[in-house]
Amino acid sequence: MSDIGDKAVNDGIKYRKLYNWGRTLIVSGVIKNNEKFPSEHVLEKKFGYSRQTVRNALNQLEKEGLISRVRGSGTYVSYKNDEEDRKKKHIGLILSYFSDYLFPQVYEGIKSVLEERGFAIDVAVTKNRLNDEAIYLEGLLKANVSGLIIEGTRSSFPNPNIRLYKEIEKRNIPTIFIHNHYSNQTFDSIEMSDSQASYELTKRLIKNGHKRIGGIFKYDDVQGLERYKGFIECLSDYGVKFDDDYIRWYSTKDMDEKLTARSLSKMYKRTRDCTAMIMYNDEIADYYLEFLHSKGISVPRDLSMVSFDDARLAEHGDLKILSAVHPKFELGRLAAKNLLKMLDDSHWQNKNYSHRFPVMFNDGNSVRDIRNI
Repeated sequence: MSDIGDKAVNDGIKYRKLYNWGRTLIVSGVIKNNEKFPSEHVLEKKFGYSRQTVRNALNQLEKEGLISRVRGSGTYVSYKNDEEDRKKKHIGLILSYFSDYLFPQVYEGIKSVLEERGFAIDVAVTKNRLNDEAIYLEGLLKANVSGLIIEGTRSSFPNPNIRLYKEIEKRNIPTIFIHNHYSNQTFDSIEMSDSQASYELTKRLIKNGHKRIGGIFKYDDVQGLERYKGFIECLSDYGVKFDDDYIRWYSTKDMDEKLTARSLSKMYKRTRDCTAMIMYNDEIADYYLEFLHSKGISVPRDLSMVSFDDARLAEHGDLKILSAVHPKFELGRLAAKNLLKMLDDSHWQNKNYSHRFPVMFNDGNSVRDIRNI
């Protein structure tokens, strides 16, 4: 395909992702009727997309009556849930993020199951802030929701909203966590096998001759710590030296700061002796790939890379990052199905509704065999 053709395909993918993200935010109620919708400029900066791509997505949302633009004032949501939704039983869904990264697919999976059974979904997004989690939990408890699906906020730490979770238990509200859990709570959860996936990815690097392996990990959620755990356990089992200088950490609070060109340059200088890197997820991998490309560094020729989630973000020519697969839609469906089983079972408290998805990988080509070099 020509460069022009490649660009057209990439622009089409970006447009669809942005449109799906915006539509999901609106119909799920994250951004409510008459509330302001992000401007073109904000969306360009947030996603790194061209003005035309952003404009095309907004035009489609406006065409469908989901947003309206007021000259001199901004863009507003113009979507109302109908009267039937207000009469339905409600399930509370608390998420830590609403980016285009995973949220739309997970939400669609949850929605496909719950709406079939006549439930409406009340969505709240904490942006990984524990104060916001408390506010939303209190609101959903006051609304007498029938059940809760929760993605933990800053889940690597014991949760301080103990009073609210005790109230959930006291009222016997069926509750299931997705992606993570709290160490000081006992709710069932639907998660990935993060530690095992990280172990297997690291083993793949070692089997291809890599001994100097670095990583970028996130320390304020369970997934980040589990991925780090699998990484260091594999290094130990295969007798590969761990080097603390090769490990970079970040959190939700400093993510934007750590992903600037200046900070990525510092990361690279600390890890430039590495022949391979393991990334916390594909979003981070994508940022780092863009930085490496700007420096003329090629993956996998100069540096091998593995990651998590198989999110299929920006296209990078023939390169496809080897990544642990996240079954986004299916995870959402399973969480909703198990919650419904809990609602239908008066003895649900005595049963286990947790699940860990088995490890699967995509067919990425981002690992170079250096055994004979």
